[in-house]
Amino acid sequence: MASTVGVRELKNQLSRYLREVKRGRSITVTERGKVVALLVPANDGPDVRAVRELAKRGVGSWKGGKPTGAAHPPIIKGKSISQIVLEDRR
Repeated sequence: MASTVGVRELKNQLSRYLREVKRGRSITVTERGKVVALLVPANDGPDVRAVRELAKRGVGSWKGGKPTGAAHPPIIKGKSISQIVLEDRR
């Protein structure tokens, strides 16, 4: 069963809503009447399952925080995209 909560109410009652999520409920978060987020149990979300599958196969991992990019970025030969755009504008 899902419920809807505004940002202010969520902030004021965060512990209560987190307990609901732990029990398996999904919480839709709204800001000024527009949906901005969905809180789902960590083990249930499709994104969580996809990330776990990638980690299990050794393809990727994430330990939280901001992604840093590739350790060895690809080497691109030729003109950069910005150079091509600038030439096209002339």
